[in-house]
Amino acid sequence: MSLAQRLAAIRAEASGIGKEPIQMQNKERTKSWTIQAHTIEGILHGMRGLLDRYRVWMEMSLVERSYTGNRCDATFAFTFESLDDPADVKTIQYAGAGTDNSDKAFAKAGTNALKEMLKKQFQVTDREDAKEEEDRVEHQSEDGVKRADLERSKEETRKALAQWASTFKASIESAPDLQTIKRLERENKDQLASENLPEVTRTFFVELIANRKRDMENV
Repeated sequence: MSLAQRLAAIRAEASGIGKEPIQMQNKERTKSWTIQAHTIEGILHGMRGLLDRYRVWMEMSLVERSYTGNRCDATFAFTFESLDDPADVKTIQYAGAGTDNSDKAFAKAGTNALKEMLKKQFQVTDREDAKEEEDRVEHQSEDGVKRADLERSKEETRKALAQWASTFKASIESAPDLQTIKRLERENKDQLASENLPEVTRTFFVELIANRKRDMENV
């Protein structure tokens, strides 16, 4: 049996790969529902058995990849080889895309390419299948990612300053003597001079420290 005949036989049986229940959610994650569809795990499980039975080896290799913001686009070569005739080989290419805000975009692109190749070449899927079972991440441009990172950095700075201000205020107000107030002022000099500190907050602490010093001097 030639490789082409083996692949045709596998395709004829691939329609028997069963569907699985998949939990779906809307973008706002306020509604959920269950559908019956083919998952990548289910397709791979069924295809492994068919490839083994018809003695076909499949290998996946990277051709090229590129990144745009949090999105990875990659092209992979899929090589099928007859285990009974190593010279009988077929190679096809499929592209995949993945978006992720950490470091999983490339892995998602690979999974996407593999799933699309198996679905299209072996006609496993149908119109009722879910477009994607994995969590969707909105694609952002490079500028969008930079803006998002900047906003996260600003928010982290704001929270850190708020925590520092709360602690520093409590320390100044509870300081038992003038020396302690002066020490706290020295130790927090950099924070008080920081360009990230809102002017109204800086003014508040300048006045608070001055008032506390005056109170201590009058004791």
